[in-house]
Amino acid sequence: MNDSPADVQPISLERTTAGEYCRAVQRATQVEFWWYMGGLVGKRNRWKPFEDSSGRWWWHVKPRFAWPVDFFSPIPDAASVHPSSGLLGWQHSVQPHEANSHVRLNVIQDLSGYKLEAIEGKKRRWTIRKALRELDYAVCDATDADVASQACEVWNSHVQRTGWNKPMTTDEFRRSWHELAAMPGTTVITARDRQSHALCAWLIGRVIDGTAFIDTLTSHTDRVAGGPNDGLVFLYLISAAAMGIRHAHYGLHSKIESLESFKKGLGFTPHAFPTRLHLRFPVGPLLRILRPRDYKRLLGDENWST
Repeated sequence: MNDSPADVQPISLERTTAGEYCRAVQRATQVEFWWYMGGLVGKRNRWKPFEDSSGRWWWHVKPRFAWPVDFFSPIPDAASVHPSSGLLGWQHSVQPHEANSHVRLNVIQDLSGYKLEAIEGKKRRWTIRKALRELDYAVCDATDADVASQACEVWNSHVQRTGWNKPMTTDEFRRSWHELAAMPGTTVITARDRQSHALCAWLIGRVIDGTAFIDTLTSHTDRVAGGPNDGLVFLYLISAAAMGIRHAHYGLHSKIESLESFKKGLGFTPHAFPTRLHLRFPVGPLLRILRPRDYKRLLGDENWST
């Protein structure tokens, strides 16, 4: 990769459809809808993505609670949506006049023209330039045992630093990554130190239909000085833009200020999607009484944590 950010060439990203991706997840034994959900979702393989009678694909945000894979497209007839008899609740985008709730997701609504000059903040642009100049980026083969071992070391360092998710042994990590390599629409990008060739960080990205999803971004605690996270996300987004991908998706808006600042610095904004929340009786009343914070969060109340 050339030293100047102006000369950064987009990389080739894998692309798939929601149906192809979700069917692959249904067959998987190690990988969940999001890779990082392994270890967070109980009873692995039970809460797989599913297709409704209209051919729309859904995934379980929580057991027995689902969102559609495509959150950018409002469902035209909200009253007719009954994705699964086994669900306790579901939520999806609608036109504003049909909404009874909101979901705040970090998104870029239009990736066309995404470039360094579009990034707000001189310091952030400087960080990206530094990352692109000092690190080497490549699409990796997740079936490579050595790469998987190095990626596992980075993952465990990340878990120890953040306290989020769980550490993995090298063997279980390799099994998961071997399956990850076969998932349609999935690209794993690595950032390495140019001198030592040590793996600093890696990103799992998925292009599904017209959306570029950032699944997992992980960096080694002792190897973040070069700004590998900034370089990885920027490279992924300019590559998606070069493919004509319109949307980018980077998960729920959280209360972690440093994380939200990082996402915002790379162009993501916390967009409040108007949504329709469906809860089967008596789930709604019980949540209001027993879990008021969870209920407020489902409604999209910005003050849900207070």
